Formats: sequence, structure tokens, C-alpha cells
Amino acid sequence: MRFDRRAAGALAAAAFVLAGGGAALAASGKGNASATCDQRLAKAAEKRGVSVDQLQADIKARLLARIDAAEKAGRVSPERATMLRDRVNAGSLCGARRHVRVRIARHSMLRAAAAFLGLDRQQLRDQLKGHSLADLAAGQGRSESDLETAMLAPAKARLAKAVAAGKVTQARADTVLDRLEKLASRIATREFSA
Repeated sequence: MRFDRRAAGALAAAAFVLAGGGAALAASGKGNASATCDQRLAKAAEKRGVSVDQLQADIKARLLARIDAAEKAGRVSPERATMLRDRVNAGSLCGARRHVRVRIARHSMLRAAAAFLGLDRQQLRDQLKGHSLADLAAGQGRSESDLETAMLAPAKARLAKAVAAGKVTQARADTVLDRLEKLASRIATREFSA
């Protein structure tokens, strides 16, 4: 599980370096998100004095090295390591942005759920084995809807702030919130493996 956070962090860092404010541009509907990402990738490569292909190869090599280290340390199974290697080799850095955003949203929701349940991360991990977040909430006499509301609260606050600042339209914020509500429902009812 530790490796997944590291991999998500590495992908998020790569997406941040390469895409920068591209997510905000794409969210506001200005310009083509793919073209914006490609431009930022070219700019990052130019700053480093390498070609775009060399930059992508370097980032992929770093990710593959992390996967190898995690496999050798026993943090991931050989099957999972193979699957991750295939994903890195087949993936595009510009195409990874949506995947990274979903992972970030999921981690944010899990942090909010832990706070709602009064647990730290390790306690949450220990108690989730073989259970769902909704099960844990029910065990504390709390409803699933209250849990989902707590999980969505940080995202709602960020969206409201972005709308107020004019970075995102209200219609776009509503669309994103609808997707996040569905994600929160899936996360709340998902039974985590023992």
C-alpha cells in the first residue's frame, strides 16, 4: 500500500511539472487540454536542455526504477509490478492527468472519512480490512449519507473557492461535484480486502 502512495505521488509530481496550470485551463474550457499539456511538456524539456522524448523517457525510467525497488523490497507482488510496468510503458504523460486527479480525489476523501470517524490513517487501514467505510460509520452509529457528506466537504470548499475566483464556471463545478458524489458513494460502500 505504501508503494501506491509513492507511485501516485510520482505521477502527481510529473503531471504537475508537465501540466502545471493545464488542469485549470482545461477546467475553464480555454484551449485544448492535450495541446496545452504538450506545450508545457515541450517547455519543461527545453528548460532541462533535452528533447521531449528524452524527458518522457527519463520520467518513465524513474517510475520503472521505483517499481523495481518496490518489487525487490516486497512491497508489491511480481504480478502487480508487471502490470505497473506495462501501464508506465504504455502510458502518455499527458494522458495521466485524469488518472492522477482521480487518485488525489480518492485520497482526499479517505482522509476526510478518517477524520469523520475519528481515526488516524493507520487505524483506518487496520479497521477497513474486510469492511467498508459505511460499515465503520454504522458501527459508530453514523449514517452513510453523513459519511459521504464529510468525504465531499473538502472538494466542495475548493470548488466554491474556484468558482468565486472565476477559475471555474458554476456549470463545470456542478459537473465535477456530480462525479465526485458518485466516487464518494463507490468509496464509502467498497469493501476493502483483508
